[in-house]
Amino acid sequence: MHGSWRRCGYIVLARSHAMTIGSFDSVPGTSTGQTRVKLFCLPYAGGSAAIFRDWPSRLSSEIEVVPLHLPGRGRRMREALLHDLGEIANQVVDAIAPLLEKPYVLFGHSMGACLAFEVARRLRASGLPKPACLIVSGHRAPHLPASRSLLHGLPDDEFIDEVMRLNGTPPEILKHPEVLDLILPILRADFEAVETYRMTPEPPLACRIVALGGDNDPGMDSDAVASWGIHTTSSFYYQMLPGDHFFLHGSAEQMFALINQELRSVLLQVRSGQQGVAIEPTG
Repeated sequence: MHGSWRRCGYIVLARSHAMTIGSFDSVPGTSTGQTRVKLFCLPYAGGSAAIFRDWPSRLSSEIEVVPLHLPGRGRRMREALLHDLGEIANQVVDAIAPLLEKPYVLFGHSMGACLAFEVARRLRASGLPKPACLIVSGHRAPHLPASRSLLHGLPDDEFIDEVMRLNGTPPEILKHPEVLDLILPILRADFEAVETYRMTPEPPLACRIVALGGDNDPGMDSDAVASWGIHTTSSFYYQMLPGDHFFLHGSAEQMFALINQELRSVLLQVRSGQQGVAIEPTG
């Protein structure tokens, strides 16, 4: 069972300690003197920064992987959970704003995709450097209506059943009472944040967007993924990968091939001195 906890990024819940609001950590050992580009990573609902712990080994040594610790989980377990996606995005912006001295990419899966999108918009509103690329994974374009009924207000048993259908959390975790007591409030808060989120009209972003979806994810057809394209005036690419909502685990090799391709493009721009593509102010 412990192995399952660790794979899903929940093992950190039992070993956490309080940190200050807005705190974050990069994965230990990913930052080197070779770092040219930062990859900020935002987790799916119920997840923690630990889901990205293996990413440095799959990427170039010139990439610094910076997974963000969200309130109420992992190293920030003792902080209050947030139920509003905009408030979470504001904290992320506060955390990464001092770290944008190098070109960077934003990645988010599911809830993290919506969050990364809102972070990019808030960075623009603040006149801060824009990302070289926004990679959104496992989420419909933010202007589209939800594809399912609301889950966060369901009774515990029904809510757990629905979460299990998404296939991202091993059943033994959700059936283990003491672990469930830790995870359930996090899941509910995250689902509420996503399900109550409503995109406000703004001009499209000026950075490249790459959108990924699972071809067996209910309610996530290719049109819903391709629709992300209207949110950028720059280039856009989308691809459907084999798998359900959590294809980032089942189709990891293909996903990393795509991410590495995007990061190589950013690195080529940096090496050729075209750093303005990523780090020019957007105000």
